[in-house]
Amino acid sequence: MRPERPTGSPPTRREPGSAVVRSPGTGDGRWLWLVLGLLAAGGAGYLGAVLAERPLRAELALRPPVILLDLADAVRGVPPGALDARVAEARAQAKRLAAGGFLVLDAQAVIAAPPELYLAAGAKAQSPGEGAP
Repeated sequence: MRPERPTGSPPTRREPGSAVVRSPGTGDGRWLWLVLGLLAAGGAGYLGAVLAERPLRAELALRPPVILLDLADAVRGVPPGALDARVAEARAQAKRLAAGGFLVLDAQAVIAAPPELYLAAGAKAQSPGEGAP
């Protein structure tokens, strides 16, 4: 009686005086499927990340940029007679920034923020492309 070969295994032939030899090309398809599977998994991961990021970008586009105006720094060292004029100038600057689409907050009301958000009252605001080299 001849032993049955397990289902799913490649056909084999036995040559006299040698070990079992697989039919040519039986293992090549496995590598192809492995590579295709890895490419599909990578593509699915990338697509998932892009689709998850899209709502975040849309939400951030709706929020105005924030500027922290330091009014206390603006009036520091100003003589008492010029104080009202200096505060009015700082408020006018805040209104111009707000008209340009910025959310202007008083820096004294903020506990912590990155330094690039702070703007001293009276200083000229720079657009993102401008700045020191």
